[in-house]
Amino acid sequence: MPKDWAVCFMHDCIVKEQCLRYHTGKALPSEQHAALTILPAARSDNNCREFRAMRTEQLAWGFSHLFDDVKCGDYRPLRRALEDYFGSRFVYYRYHRGFNKLHKEEQQWIDQLFQSYGYSAPRMYENYQTSYVFDV
Repeated sequence: MPKDWAVCFMHDCIVKEQCLRYHTGKALPSEQHAALTILPAARSDNNCREFRAMRTEQLAWGFSHLFDDVKCGDYRPLRRALEDYFGSRFVYYRYHRGFNKLHKEEQQWIDQLFQSYGYSAPRMYENYQTSYVFDV
């Protein structure tokens, strides 16, 4: 959950079951004593101005097998293109080790990069995690 994410505790709200703010409020750890919250003024008759739908995405990380089927001559240019895309070798390794997670768009970009070199199989990563999408 992002640090600036406001949670909701309005148990009588009619959209609470579909609201990510309400579900994150229920999931706060018991040792947490303060949080940014949504005030009742955000609600109107049958809706809420701060409502956020619960959406999930599949995050990926780990590049150990990313280059398994890559020809020796294609390895360096592909690797350099990934490092350029991420901004540096340091950030590349953060995705490789799981400190950073690849979102769907980034996974698609990597698939397209490999397809441009003639590798049609989608890339597989070591780890996958389903996570909520926090649209601030």
